[in-house]
Amino acid sequence: MQSLSWQSIGFYCIFSTFVFYQQLHGRRFKGASQVFRLALNISAFTGMLTGFAYLAYYGWAVVWWAPIVIFLISLLVGVLGDLLERLVGALVISLSGFVGWPVSAYFMFSYVPHST
Repeated sequence: MQSLSWQSIGFYCIFSTFVFYQQLHGRRFKGASQVFRLALNISAFTGMLTGFAYLAYYGWAVVWWAPIVIFLISLLVGVLGDLLERLVGALVISLSGFVGWPVSAYFMFSYVPHST
């Protein structure tokens, strides 16, 4: 398991929580501002693409099977997102995602180990 960077995986789990709640908010959006809805959907879609790019990059830079393990870990940790939602609410997580997922993405990419 030396191929797994727990810091990178942790930031990916945080990242995926933010993106998930933005996608959820976009699907359930009932507000009047179509500009905000568009911004929310663009952010969620860009986050999704960033997540795919991260998994592909990790598999390319480290080892092919690691993205599968990382994705499964993020699904398991996603259960904690439900607890977080009960504490602060889905709207707060979704709105925090505009800053939260890009910051998490920076750190998850920063901690990807490189084979030497």
